[in-house]
Amino acid sequence: MDIVFINIYIFLLAVILAILEIQIEGAGGWAKNLPTWRPKDKWFVRIYEKIMSGREFTGYHLTMFIFVLLILHLPYVFGLQLTIEHWLRTISLFFIFIVLWDFLWFVLNPHYPLSRFKKEHILWHKKWLLGAPLDYWASLILSFLIIIPTGDFPWWATNIFLFSIQTIIIILFTLHVLKIDKWQMK
Repeated sequence: MDIVFINIYIFLLAVILAILEIQIEGAGGWAKNLPTWRPKDKWFVRIYEKIMSGREFTGYHLTMFIFVLLILHLPYVFGLQLTIEHWLRTISLFFIFIVLWDFLWFVLNPHYPLSRFKKEHILWHKKWLLGAPLDYWASLILSFLIIIPTGDFPWWATNIFLFSIQTIIIILFTLHVLKIDKWQMK
C-alpha cells in the first residue's frame, strides 16, 4: 500500500509543479520569455546542452531540477535510512518524474494542448521517437538502468503503471471537463 500512496503523492507533486510552471512560463515554453540566467560559451553549458538534446541552459531550469532533487531527497532529512538501494530508487524516480512533469505541462497547458503535442509545435524538443520527445525515452531507459542493481523491477514497473493510469485520468479530465483543447486563447 505504501507504494500506491507514495506514487499518488509524487504524481500530485508533478501536477502542481506542471501547473506552477505553466503559470510562470505562460505561452513561452522552455523559459523563452523569462528574465533568467542564460550563460553562453561555458564548458558546463556545452555538456548540459549535449545531454539535453540541444535545449538551452537556463538558470530557471537548473533551479527547477535542483528543487525537484531536493524534494525527492526530503525523506532522508526526515530519517529514512540512506542506503544505496533507497538512493538508487530516488534517482530512478527523479528520471521518471521529469518525464511525468514535462508531459503534464502539455496535458494541462492551454497554450500547448495535447492536440499540439507534436514536433512541429514544440521547438525545444528537437528529436522525437514514436510520438514523444526522444528525451522521454532516454529518461525512462536511464531510470530503468539505475534500478537494475537493486533488482527491484516490480517497484519500477508498478510506478510506471500507476503514473500512466493517473496521467490517463488527468488527460480525460482536461479534455472532457476542462476542455483544454477547445479553450479560446485571448
